[in-house]
Amino acid sequence: MGTESTFEEVQLADALRRPERSTEPDPRCLSFAAIDQAGVRQWTLNDQYEAIRKVELNASVPHSIRIHFETAKNVYLYSWFVYRFFLIAEQHALTSLEFALREKLAMVDRQILSGIKAPGPKGLAKYLHQARALKLIRNEGLHIRVQSALQRARHRYEMEMLQRMMDSELEEIVLDDAAVQVLDEDYCIDWIGLFAKNLPVTRNAYAHGSRTLHPSVIRTFEIVGELINQLFPMPGEA
Repeated sequence: MGTESTFEEVQLADALRRPERSTEPDPRCLSFAAIDQAGVRQWTLNDQYEAIRKVELNASVPHSIRIHFETAKNVYLYSWFVYRFFLIAEQHALTSLEFALREKLAMVDRQILSGIKAPGPKGLAKYLHQARALKLIRNEGLHIRVQSALQRARHRYEMEMLQRMMDSELEEIVLDDAAVQVLDEDYCIDWIGLFAKNLPVTRNAYAHGSRTLHPSVIRTFEIVGELINQLFPMPGEA
């Protein structure tokens, strides 16, 4: 008994572009929204440029690594025209991180690099753990750490105010951002540990083929940029 196969046509947005259509925005990108002082509006190519432009590497980062990362940023920008470039951009950004880690570890001690290449686990996760052990990268100073701690503190404050409303049988209460207090416990997340666990999974999924399709990769660029800048701080920042 034969097996009946169903073939699905490649959608026009995913097919090879004809030259006359090569600079048209991918229709899926036109569904993004931007928020500014005027309110909510449609995302533009300029918005996409501004988002990725802000992710910059230190001038102290080796030239070859900066060029590698700039390539990833360009792919992100051109995702405006080809939606699936977002995933290629993220993969290339993660490869930039591995490139930077490998180069930095080699600079610190050639024996360290030799040890990493020995039989056993190796790759992005091992490089991240090794760099952390050498205090080349730290949780302290990461923007995502500060943002997360503030979110946790704000959530706690809002829950406290809600409880006060209920206890006092109030119909409304005014929230004061100045009253939000960030505690040491709000910094409890081990971000470097999470990066070592999750970033290699994402990178490997792309390397071996993936059905994943999403445009939210700017956070990955921000994380990669911060980690590379920690590896190669400007003079006086170390």
